[in-house]
Amino acid sequence: MGCLNIIPRIIDVGKKAQIIAYNSELEVIGETVDDAIEELLIRENITDFYQGTPDLNPLTLEAQKTIAYEIIKQIEDPSWILIPMGSGELLVSLWKGFHELRDANVINNIPKLVGIQSQILSPIVDEFLKEDNINPISKRLDKSLALGILVKKPIYKDLAIRCIRESEGTVITIPEDNILNSIDKLIRYEGIFAEPASALTVAGLQTLNQKNTFGVNEKIVCLITGSGLKAPYVLEAISSQTKTTGKGSIIITKLKILSQISLTSIKGISGTKIQEIMGTISLAAIYQHLKELESKGLISRKKEGKNVLYYITESGKKVLDVLDVLITLL
Repeated sequence: MGCLNIIPRIIDVGKKAQIIAYNSELEVIGETVDDAIEELLIRENITDFYQGTPDLNPLTLEAQKTIAYEIIKQIEDPSWILIPMGSGELLVSLWKGFHELRDANVINNIPKLVGIQSQILSPIVDEFLKEDNINPISKRLDKSLALGILVKKPIYKDLAIRCIRESEGTVITIPEDNILNSIDKLIRYEGIFAEPASALTVAGLQTLNQKNTFGVNEKIVCLITGSGLKAPYVLEAISSQTKTTGKGSIIITKLKILSQISLTSIKGISGTKIQEIMGTISLAAIYQHLKELESKGLISRKKEGKNVLYYITESGKKVLDVLDVLITLL
């Protein structure tokens, strides 16, 4: 079965790597997911595609509303639900789920919903608070770690705001500097490896708690929406926190390449595929890094037909294993 994935330019490298690893045809349109959707909807052959985008497929709301059922099965009478927002459809889904539970007399009260966005891009929060985003969006998006919720024109913005108000909830934006700390706390204290966009809820919990938003006996749920394996946050963290250029940036590049090879450890990956995933590095530079990684015993290669495929070694795996420790020291 042929497969085509249409994605924006700004996307977690891990997600793009998986698409390429499964040999899907790939088309890049626009900066963010709403740019890609807008372009796709005006195409003449739109009926040739299955609309799998959560923003536009109504089945998504029906599927995601069952998260409300899971919460109620585990936690009796939750007071607050903290939810990361991109297009806002996840928050609307939970609102729908809780309303149906109340209508069925399963619960008496709907929890207060809190919508959380990154300060780099927060159109729903800005509209809720009637604030304007002062800094130009186009110059800030690439700096974000929370790529999973970068949406410039959220389709569910108005409905999400209505749901938040009806639940007597609130909204909040989180500085990007707080994301890594929240990821680290989730790993250390809960054993959960969350993608950056998900960790916003933990940062939001801390911020709202400092503002005395919650009652002493209230039950609060932080929704974690995605695995950190989708986004190699450690490498991005090292990249953003490294204060030196030159040798430091070279090490970062090598670590990123090593991470990509580890994602396809069974099948192997070619230098061309790595360059296609990373995009900003020339093919010649990729092969130079591969040569040096191989000389250190971190990767191995095998020729299959006309292609040379690279595999991570046990030594290479150990290097990646210690990155969680390394990030706490930077």
